[in-house]
Amino acid sequence: MSLIAIAFFLLGFAASWVAGRYIARGAAAVQGGAIGVCGVAALIYGMPGVWATSVTWAIVALLVYGLIGALIFRSGQAAREKAE
Repeated sequence: MSLIAIAFFLLGFAASWVAGRYIARGAAAVQGGAIGVCGVAALIYGMPGVWATSVTWAIVALLVYGLIGALIFRSGQAAREKAE
């Protein structure tokens, strides 16, 4: 895994939390888009070997990444609801 992949994965996690914390309407769409774009970018640009050798493992990695992103999103939503 390269630093580019790590940066994209962390960027997606950060965007997911920010979407949950600060966006009230359309937050799920923003979170899904951020996780999707950052996850695919991390795989294509940061880990091209995984993408090239096994599409199945790449899809599993995206699934796990999306599930973790959903938990982070829910954490941001909980923080927003607690602040209100």
